[in-house]
Parts: sequence; C-alpha cells; structure tokens
Amino acid sequence: MADYITTSTSNPSQANVQATGNLLVGGNITAYYSSDINLKDNIRPIESAIFKVQQIRGVTFDWNEKAGKIEQQKGHDVGLIAQEVEKVLPEVVQIREDGIKAISYEKVVPLLVEAVKDQQVIIENLENRIKLLEDK
Repeated sequence: MADYITTSTSNPSQANVQATGNLLVGGNITAYYSSDINLKDNIRPIESAIFKVQQIRGVTFDWNEKAGKIEQQKGHDVGLIAQEVEKVLPEVVQIREDGIKAISYEKVVPLLVEAVKDQQVIIENLENRIKLLEDK
C-alpha cells in the first residue's frame, strides 16, 4: 500500500487526519485522549508496578540503518525497548504492518504513577520503622 494522507473537517479549527507511513510535523502536536471515568469499566490499579518497572530499561542508543530516515536523522536518542515493555505492559506496544514494534509512550505513565505510589508506601513504612528505633 502506498503512503497517503486524508483529512476531513466540519470545524475549521480542527481536522481529522488519517495517514499511513510516517507523518513528519514541523510544529507542535497537541493531543488529548478521552479519559473520563464515565467511559470506563473494570477499573483496577496496575498491580506489581515496581516489579514491572524494574523489568524495563531506560536506555540511550543510536538509530541504525534498519530505522527509517526520520529516526536515522535523530542519531543519538533515548527511550525504552518495546520487547521489554511488551512483557510487562503489552497494552502499550503495537506491532506495525512491517513487524516493527512501537511503544505508546504516554500509556507508560500510569505504570510509573503506580510505581511511585508503591514506593511511597515503602518509604513511609521505613520512615516509621526508623522513628520507632530512634525513639527506643
């Protein structure tokens, strides 16, 4: 399939864009996802968040010749490894038509929020234990 872009709009300040292939935008992109509780069922916190975070690495790397031209132009970069993320949070990894895996980075944030909250509970418990020992 050839790369293509289509747009449609009924509101001059907004446009719906569908694209195949890479979309390079020179300016800012602002996107909001619906997150209203009224649209959600089966709401549960992410379990074992600290364990899951420990299974993935934040890395620096250089894009290689297998990457697209846009990525190669970035040269040195930072990110996560899709295969590692997929093992602990498969909902945020997409397999593209060419078999390359991609991460929806904004969807990693809820995992990080829960991990920080879990760590805070651990910190507070340790602080209480230290205080008890110091008061003896």
